[in-house]
Amino acid sequence: MIRNPDSCPCPLREYGPSMASVCGSQFMLFMTILESYVNGRCDLVDPCNRVRSKTNPDESYDFVVIGGGTAGSVVAARLSENTQWKVLLIEAGGDEPTASTLPAWFAAYWGRTETDWNYYTEKQTKACLSQSGKCYWPRGKMLGGTSVINGMMYMRGHQADYDGWAANGATGWSWEEVFPYYLKSEDNKEIGSVVSSNYHGVGGPLPIQRFRYTPQFAKDIVEAASELGYPPTSDLNAGTVTGFTIAQGFNNQGSRYSTSRAYIRPASTRSNLHVMLNSLVSRVIVDKNRVTGVEYIVNGVTKSVRVNKEAIISGGTLNSPKILLLSGIGPADTLKKFNIPVSKDLPGVGQNLQNHVGTSFDFTLTKEADTPELTWASAMEYIKERKGPLSATGLSQAVGIINSPLVRNTLQPDVQYFFYGYTAACGNGGNNGKIKARRHFKISPIALQPQSRGYLTLKSANPSDPPIMQPNYLSDVHELNVLVEASKIAYRLANTTRLRRKYGIVPTKGYASECGDSQKPTEEFFKCVAQRYTEPENHQIGTCKMGASEDSTAVVDPQLKVYGIKGLRVIDASVMPSLPTSNTQAPVIMIAERGAEFIRNTYS
Repeated sequence: MIRNPDSCPCPLREYGPSMASVCGSQFMLFMTILESYVNGRCDLVDPCNRVRSKTNPDESYDFVVIGGGTAGSVVAARLSENTQWKVLLIEAGGDEPTASTLPAWFAAYWGRTETDWNYYTEKQTKACLSQSGKCYWPRGKMLGGTSVINGMMYMRGHQADYDGWAANGATGWSWEEVFPYYLKSEDNKEIGSVVSSNYHGVGGPLPIQRFRYTPQFAKDIVEAASELGYPPTSDLNAGTVTGFTIAQGFNNQGSRYSTSRAYIRPASTRSNLHVMLNSLVSRVIVDKNRVTGVEYIVNGVTKSVRVNKEAIISGGTLNSPKILLLSGIGPADTLKKFNIPVSKDLPGVGQNLQNHVGTSFDFTLTKEADTPELTWASAMEYIKERKGPLSATGLSQAVGIINSPLVRNTLQPDVQYFFYGYTAACGNGGNNGKIKARRHFKISPIALQPQSRGYLTLKSANPSDPPIMQPNYLSDVHELNVLVEASKIAYRLANTTRLRRKYGIVPTKGYASECGDSQKPTEEFFKCVAQRYTEPENHQIGTCKMGASEDSTAVVDPQLKVYGIKGLRVIDASVMPSLPTSNTQAPVIMIAERGAEFIRNTYS
């Protein structure tokens, strides 16, 4: 029953590398069988709507979108709605793997050369010290980008985030002006039951709802937070600025919805949209301050395609500035260092690198055995009904946003909490588990308003080399102090009456022992853990900053046009002037929707 494939109108095939091997040899047999089932289900593989890579593109296109990730998939699909325009989307990776559709397997494609850029920061002096100062930044290298490998949480940030953008030079990007573009992308399945139509929309490409399965412990975390004065809320994207909730996510019928699945697949049969996979863009070609083409590398051969109207760089916060620099757009001193002809001296390219940063603490549930979430029974539940632990992300769907005692603006909370545990990522099919062992979970407090600023620059003029990424984590003592206060609250949450009595939670003995006693933590212990066991989030922004023309650090104007270069825009997270107080996928999609409309209006 498990291996027999569905009847499907299109031939079933495997997409992407297998995920079974990431679980280890002790799980290989069960995971291989389970994955073979997944690869035989028509609704999960979705073969009829997959794109076909264009091996021989046309000589020219009206629009060339560089990067088919979270933003690029949206931009290319929206532009191709105009049947008079020819659109080419160039993606460095392949199509999204079938197994990534299962929410529980959200981390299965991290660290894989086929699906992850495998980026590491420069050595930090105050962060990631347990990893020799090198922080790992997983970034999706495939159609759909990081929307294929993240936790799918649907969070927008707060009104003050966007009003701050507008007040500081990003004219037209206030909350009132961006809100309609959140609604445009959204197809919320829980209006009336979980969220309100005052804040959410229907009919967009992206289904939004809570996962079909929530561990009881996640619900208890939300309820326990009320003991600390943080009442439960059903929606942190509404009028409530702070609180704890079970978040909605980008999913439907038990499976993930990436932007490639939501936007590109429905457009895959359009004759005016071509998609090239496994093709690395090396630069945009600039002639007399105008983009005339895009150069790319496929199978080791350098080729180019002409651009009739515009090229849109959507490589993300780490790759978009790299492409600009390789194209001769950026700080002149940097370009001259690598013998790259200067097309436009733009000092802000690669600057203003920002990211949320946090830490994590391990706790033991002394009253609960470490039984596995992924068993034959839970696998069958997913097989038959697309429900159960495989249809969700475990504790990761629980989230809290609060104001720490050090918050500078209560309309922009400065701490977010993530939780990890109860995942169905791997298993051998058994349900006994390690009966003597106790279950563990982690609490990760995150600083939402970091003051540290970093930069990105070239390592070499070779397009295949990763850039130099220097976030300068915790260089501002304020965010370290915020993490200390947030860590104290995390301990108080774990020690609430509800959680202590029901689960017998205690700090895991010996955790971060080099920092002190985890069961008797001091302020120095919390500082040490933050610097050694740093949790760098995947929320990098800012390296192609949007701003006014008089802002010397701005790279793009409020219409997302690159200053001084005609026919070139950047549309992705890199244009954000500052971090939203939330996860960043929903804001990136909003930016992409808005950027695509800017382009349509330009040529209408």
